[in-house]
Amino acid sequence: MLKITIDQMYDYLSDLFESVAWSDSTLTEIGNSLIAQIAFECRPETVRRAKENQTYDSRRVIEAMLNALVTLVSCHDVAHRLNFVPVLPHIETFDCSAAEQLLTALACTGDLQYEALIGQTAGWFPALLADEYLTELRKYAAYRQSHAADPQ
Repeated sequence: MLKITIDQMYDYLSDLFESVAWSDSTLTEIGNSLIAQIAFECRPETVRRAKENQTYDSRRVIEAMLNALVTLVSCHDVAHRLNFVPVLPHIETFDCSAAEQLLTALACTGDLQYEALIGQTAGWFPALLADEYLTELRKYAAYRQSHAADPQ
């Protein structure tokens, strides 16, 4: 019997996001569920239990979830519909790679309320250039604004 790990399952979900043609409401629901699960995995008690379980690598699972989230928002225009609030308090616990993925997803929202958070978080990691994320964020903000004004 073939067994896959939890992080492999999320990697498979990421691959699936590249080719599905689901409705925006379905993709939004899945994205919000994924964000809630990432937040759950980041909770101190969840991390502590994961460390006790020698076969479960919480960091790898979180990385795989974030990768799936980035794939979702990169392949489907739903980032602006997602509720990132549950995961934002945990951003301080992320390593550079996880922070990079979350900043990429936040930039895709086009929501300028994330400018300060993106700048602050990127500042914690010399490898992350805040200007790249902020440029992307502003590009999406302009896109959303132009499409809101154009009723087509």
